[in-house]
Amino acid sequence: MNSDDNIQNDSVVDAFGGSVTDYDRLMNEFGIRPIDEVLGLLPKSKRHYYMNRNIMFGHTSLEPVIESINKKKPFAIMTGIKPSSAEYHIGNLITCNEVIYFQKLGGKVYFCIADIESYADGRLPLDQAEQNAIENVADLIALGLNLDKAYVYRQSHQMDVMRLGYLLSSHATHNMMKSIYGEHRLGVYNAAFIQVADILLPQLHNGPLPTVTPIGADQAPHARLSHDFVRKKFFQDTYKFMLPGFTFHKLIQGLDGSDKMAKRNPMSVLTLFESNKSLKKKIMNAFTGGRTTVEEQRELGGQPKICRIFDLYRYFFQSDEKKLKEIEGSCRKGELLCGEDKKNLLGIIQEFMQAHEKKRQDALPKAREVVLERLDG
Repeated sequence: MNSDDNIQNDSVVDAFGGSVTDYDRLMNEFGIRPIDEVLGLLPKSKRHYYMNRNIMFGHTSLEPVIESINKKKPFAIMTGIKPSSAEYHIGNLITCNEVIYFQKLGGKVYFCIADIESYADGRLPLDQAEQNAIENVADLIALGLNLDKAYVYRQSHQMDVMRLGYLLSSHATHNMMKSIYGEHRLGVYNAAFIQVADILLPQLHNGPLPTVTPIGADQAPHARLSHDFVRKKFFQDTYKFMLPGFTFHKLIQGLDGSDKMAKRNPMSVLTLFESNKSLKKKIMNAFTGGRTTVEEQRELGGQPKICRIFDLYRYFFQSDEKKLKEIEGSCRKGELLCGEDKKNLLGIIQEFMQAHEKKRQDALPKAREVVLERLDG
């Protein structure tokens, strides 16, 4: 489908607001293929548990990356963060886990600090973005990112990205951008051009190269725009870009039962900066879909499909499939009550956050060096 076709995607996805209303329609309109179609190309030992759980549900152009993994050939992983806050949102942990997974399979990470996008989207001053980025990078190091196999940069300092963004903008029309993103300020569209340039940066540095960019489903418009540009004759003749690969994951829903974690609703969000008091309050009040009484719960069982506690296990805190099924089975049978389950998970998260904070503090000097020194050179 051509970019100038009028996709009525305003009700299915908002790339800047972080929402998806219909995953099936999203896959159809943005050409996303089921991840199951390529799982057979990866040995089971090399599959992330997100793939098995349909959290990472789709892909585009992932085959060259899988071939590179299997043949131990070079490939790149593109990712980044919008440094709008020093607090690391647990939703970002999904992408982080995916990036580290691909890095361990042999890829080099290109990590973008999207300070231009932060300014275009929320008018965040670049100096504030810089300070937030130090905290964000420290979180990533603590979570396992290997800086020896990574290139970290700020959009505002990466001139080849800025130049390519300008070239991309000269090959776009207002109707093209509106059809993909809906109506926005020109600065927001410009940030999208720069984001596409970010996605293509590994190939600017290395020539044609298989790349994968793990993203949430709400970022599908960026993937679509990237493919549309790469297919244009000018960019094929000038750069010979390969189609960048993408994996898509489902967005985690709000702890309070809402559709998404949103900063304007604090009880819906979990960050890696939660105090013990705040963490306990949020977990113990999280939506579970539990029955009205203990008797009903024992008789009818729980509803893990809509339970936000079970979501946290699925996404972050139980990678073992057998143990996850045991939790699910005990819930469905009414053997595991919601209060007990919440206490169990609270203990796991408290232990995780305590260990993470120590690692993060240890990583801060290196993060400061990466953001302030190495990138200014």
